[in-house]
Amino acid sequence: MNDIPSRTLQELSGKERFYLRLLRFFSRLPLGFLQRMGAFIAGIAILVGQNSKTAHTVRRNLELCFPEQTPEWRERILRENIVSTAMTALEMAKTWGSPPAYSLAQIKAVHDEHIFHAAIAAGRGTIAIVPHFGTWEFMNAWLNERVPSIIMYKPGKDKGVDTFVLEARSRLSATLVPADERGVKALFKGLRQNRFCAILPDHVPHDNGGIFAPFFGVSTWTGVMVPKLVGRTGCRVVVMACLRRSGGDGFEIFFSEPDPAIYSEDVATSTAAMNRTVENVILTEPAQYQWTYKRFKKVESGEDVYARPRR
Repeated sequence: MNDIPSRTLQELSGKERFYLRLLRFFSRLPLGFLQRMGAFIAGIAILVGQNSKTAHTVRRNLELCFPEQTPEWRERILRENIVSTAMTALEMAKTWGSPPAYSLAQIKAVHDEHIFHAAIAAGRGTIAIVPHFGTWEFMNAWLNERVPSIIMYKPGKDKGVDTFVLEARSRLSATLVPADERGVKALFKGLRQNRFCAILPDHVPHDNGGIFAPFFGVSTWTGVMVPKLVGRTGCRVVVMACLRRSGGDGFEIFFSEPDPAIYSEDVATSTAAMNRTVENVILTEPAQYQWTYKRFKKVESGEDVYARPRR
């Protein structure tokens, strides 16, 4: 089932069709080769792009989140993050272009799976908090084997990429809902029916969809969808992450419990707890978080934290 409209090739521009064909080509290459390719491309980007926009964004995010660390530590994490980001992009192309059975076979271990089963057994619906961390798309095949899920989907800027992603998601038992009011209503209804819903909690929401809450000590605009759904439905919350193993040996899924205050009836308290939950995930492997995203583009101080100093 899919509440997101699909597109035909005729609806895509020439550029969008090119990207779609390129992703399909990458998806036919071996995973290990794609990972090495991602690392190679990232290595070049690091050499020639120390002052690029992407490097600047990563550097500022690390400065804001880890001010206690040394500049040398942050530069090391920056380099590792650029490599991880490039590898993740090609890994996602592989899982999107492969049957679910392939992605499922790449999951070599699942940690604390009892947290997942306990949440489902509670019978009150379950929200999985899935930060932009690791290679989260590989988890979809694992979930597909165990529970029908509802996934909120926000289309990207390129329609060719969106077409590729929607083709992949159509092979799963998941229901895709739009990232708008209709999607929120679908999530609410699903939770009332004891459904499993996966939400990426670390987007910067629209002006009417968030509040300021601390994230690594910075008061930043944060979505309140999860806290409000939890408050209205009494559902359970679990945390999911998927990390690559060393040596190209597949991936591991990690379950954990959220900060207990996420169940608070006070939205501000619950939202702050959700951010702390995401922080705890990031701290396990800081280099595998999506630091290329401008998470702090709307902060309570009003400062443009990503502005480059004038020379």
